[in-house]
Amino acid sequence: MNENFNILEFAGLSEDRPWELPEPIPTDLRAVIASTECPTLEDVGKAIATFVGEPIDAEKIDPPEDDIPWAMRARVVGIPTDLLLWAEPLNAASSEATDLHAGWVLALQTVLHAGDPLTHFSNLMRLLAGSELHVHSVCDLPTGRWFPRPILESVFIQDELEAPEEVLWITRLSEAPDDVEPEERWAWISTHGLARCGRAEVEMLGVPSVLSSEAVCLADGIAALTLETSLAPVGKTISLGPKLFVSTMGCDDAVEMLDDIMPGRGDRGIPSVAIVSADGLHVCPIDALEILRNGEVPIPKTLRSTERAAELARSRWDVLLRSATQIGSSEHATCMVQIPWSNTQDSDAPREYLWFRVVEVQGQAVVGELAHQPQYADSLEDGHRERVSAEDITDWVLMTPVGPLGPSDAEAIEDFLDQFVN
Repeated sequence: MNENFNILEFAGLSEDRPWELPEPIPTDLRAVIASTECPTLEDVGKAIATFVGEPIDAEKIDPPEDDIPWAMRARVVGIPTDLLLWAEPLNAASSEATDLHAGWVLALQTVLHAGDPLTHFSNLMRLLAGSELHVHSVCDLPTGRWFPRPILESVFIQDELEAPEEVLWITRLSEAPDDVEPEERWAWISTHGLARCGRAEVEMLGVPSVLSSEAVCLADGIAALTLETSLAPVGKTISLGPKLFVSTMGCDDAVEMLDDIMPGRGDRGIPSVAIVSADGLHVCPIDALEILRNGEVPIPKTLRSTERAAELARSRWDVLLRSATQIGSSEHATCMVQIPWSNTQDSDAPREYLWFRVVEVQGQAVVGELAHQPQYADSLEDGHRERVSAEDITDWVLMTPVGPLGPSDAEAIEDFLDQFVN
């Protein structure tokens, strides 16, 4: 179950926005071009103009380094900020990452629009990958993440779904000390990439390693939420769902609460916010993490990610139907569908996202039986059944002995279903 809270209220918004930066820091992309000849300023300008279908406003500027043959500033229709572009030789790190021994790198530097960094970032990646520049792969320097050609095409060029929010940052996990058993270690979780979106990076400190998976998921969920709303200031409780409460603290103050053996000390250089206990007395929100571990409350999602998940689930409804048909009443797997539910007809009323266990396939629809006790939908009784079509759902999942498989796991689902073929 996942409650659809008012995104503007969940954090107890005030006029203070302490975890938003006055300006985003620059974002840097490096597109590797598999060519022995250096792309010229004119070639790059023409390729970009052809891709956007409009002339670009470009001017030659001084290169940032002596070994860089050219650089330019460009204004491109559909891109809200100026672009700095230059060509540089393929360095050893890029050569090793791409397994290319010859080529050039097209560098792109700009500042993402803080109001919608995801769309801005996606358009930049689409510009690099979609224009006739023969881009082999792209490195996102703020995160260190490489996007090879197949990923560029499937995530950014295709029009089926927008890119997931998580492309904007990477979440890293560090554990210490090294000389003890894994279950005796402490974890430090930190995001990298939110600062170029105009937000403070999210951290969790003093996390028992046994709860590190839940901490990573919670950090990612909160990182995404910062793109839609502002985190509450220090001393104010943040409600992420029923029983799921945390608060915020400056990382400098949070570090002072760490034991000597815990990781996460040192200067950061970039504004960061620590997610701590609801009362602010403990550096780790252990109560929230244990609630997540017990499955009592789901990881909070943004409205944007919920809509994206719904679009993906609906587009692959046929996979769910085929799975439910082949599995039948098997005790080794179960198909589940998620639908939003409200006690009223008011479209603005809070909704619960309820899971139903598929018990029957009826053509292009399924019959689902309520799989859990609703929090708010008190009109539903145990065993309630509902006929569900593709347009009704926000998600679906196949529960298997190897773990849950969802709409993005179509290939793994096909492999799993092979055992049910007569």
